[in-house]
Amino acid sequence: MKILIIEDEINAFEYLQSIIKKLKPATQVLAHLESVEDAINWLFKNEAPDLIFLDIQLADGLSFEIFKHVEVNSPIIFTTAFDQYVIDAFKVNSIDYLLKPIHIEDLKRALTKFDQQQLATNQNLSTQLTSIFGQLNQSKKHRCLIKKGNHFEFINVTDIAYVNSEDGMTFLHTFDLKRHLYNHPAKNFMEQLDTAVFFQINRGQIVNINAIHKIHPYFNNRLSLELTIPTKGLEVIVSRPKMSLFRAWVDS
Repeated sequence: MKILIIEDEINAFEYLQSIIKKLKPATQVLAHLESVEDAINWLFKNEAPDLIFLDIQLADGLSFEIFKHVEVNSPIIFTTAFDQYVIDAFKVNSIDYLLKPIHIEDLKRALTKFDQQQLATNQNLSTQLTSIFGQLNQSKKHRCLIKKGNHFEFINVTDIAYVNSEDGMTFLHTFDLKRHLYNHPAKNFMEQLDTAVFFQINRGQIVNINAIHKIHPYFNNRLSLELTIPTKGLEVIVSRPKMSLFRAWVDS
């Protein structure tokens, strides 16, 4: 079996590769890719692998962007840090998922399901993906639970102007100029947001399209964002790996 692994964390890739080899020693890993851009280029230039392991969040954005640019004709097993309610969306589809941290029994179950599918049917993958993405869009996060002293409050996701992570902490900045500490990393948080509204411009920052006032050129071929609310000296910069996807996002 020839597989492609698209995963931006080297430790996660090495661990996944090792347990795949343990279960299926004859497996050939054709490539290890870390970004949406690399995945698109590789899939354009190479024959479809037998199976793809695909992380939801990559170095330059959500992996769903891949399917907007290239036709994917291989079965996919997603690797994800989604919460349980999102995982339920995958369970009704024939494409499986692996919840991080990955356990070898979960991988064995996913590979068994893949083998059974290969023997039973050659279903159209694009139809399956459309069904999954439709359910994911219906399962997008609507509220955030924030601790305030000795009680909790809700913040509507639509009220968030931008997200900033610093020193291991994630802060939600709302349009009413308030800052709220949120107990989840920015990477996992982005997986739950509507990608038509929010974009992760770098590893630690997410912006709401409605919060962008102006876009300025920045050194080293990057972009600086001027938001509709003050950022109090914090620079809001689109990283170089995100540039092409960001331009497509704001112009969509």
